[in-house]
Amino acid sequence: MEGYSVSQVFHGLMCFTNEQSAKIYNTTTRQLVVLPVIEESSILVENDKSKRTMYCIGHDSVHDQYKVFCTVSKRGERVGNLVTWVSEHWVLLLGGRDVSSRWRNIPSSCLPHRPLTQFNTVNINGCMLYYLARTHLSKCVLVSFDMISEEISVPQLPEDLVFWPRLPIMIDIVEWDGRVAFLDYPVCENEGDAFENECVMKVWVMEDAETNLWSSKTLVIPPSQMNILNMPVVDNLSLMPRGTTREGEVILVPQNIRYSKRTLNISIDPQETTDFYVFLYNIQKNHMRKVEITKSSSRYVTTKWDVIGLDDVENLMYL
Repeated sequence: MEGYSVSQVFHGLMCFTNEQSAKIYNTTTRQLVVLPVIEESSILVENDKSKRTMYCIGHDSVHDQYKVFCTVSKRGERVGNLVTWVSEHWVLLLGGRDVSSRWRNIPSSCLPHRPLTQFNTVNINGCMLYYLARTHLSKCVLVSFDMISEEISVPQLPEDLVFWPRLPIMIDIVEWDGRVAFLDYPVCENEGDAFENECVMKVWVMEDAETNLWSSKTLVIPPSQMNILNMPVVDNLSLMPRGTTREGEVILVPQNIRYSKRTLNISIDPQETTDFYVFLYNIQKNHMRKVEITKSSSRYVTTKWDVIGLDDVENLMYL
């Protein structure tokens, strides 16, 4: 698996990606398969450094089939100061035979777009995939893919949800209580050796997908709770959402993020630590707790470390 990274875990199936290549590993049967090349893609055959692929596993509950959805994109022609994108969408039936084991192109009337990253995705109930992407206007949009109907759509976002670039606040997509949600998380600033200011976050939850009905609430984490958690006091501590637990707690990974108001760029500063941990934030109770992963006698200097959820579903399907 050298060079590959885990991009998703779904129903006991792990997806590993390495640029345009992908592998699926069944944690129950321990079977590992390499996904076939998308031979008919007009983007992947080009020698273009801007091309990017995103793979996601889902489940068609009507036909009881596991599918892999893939979006392929590259930079298009520049129109004035605007960057355009070219994108393709493909579906592969896992465990298929003969013709069914080939990638099928999924036509779409949506604007060509580019997924932000492999990790800005949420799978709701296994059959509805959501991910963040940028269009030719550099506008950030929410894209959905239905694993059953194989239709691609662009749901309307909340009117007061504003994406980058702006103040040193970032937004991530998460699953919350079986619904797609956005969590607006800030850089938590400190004074001296303690956190003097409260951390304010906002959450938007999709209440009705058909009518694009969203609800929102503001969450305030008091300084006392930040300090009780024995968090390291750094200049720009950011708690990055990385999914939710079965109990609905948001998984937050601490990162030392630096924001430039002049260039509007974000960078992640190295951290020297012997303690790896995450925080679990209960939105309903507005309470956060620390979960230690491991302690080491050696000190590690790390720029970024990440966490991905692993379900313990037993899956006996043959890939």
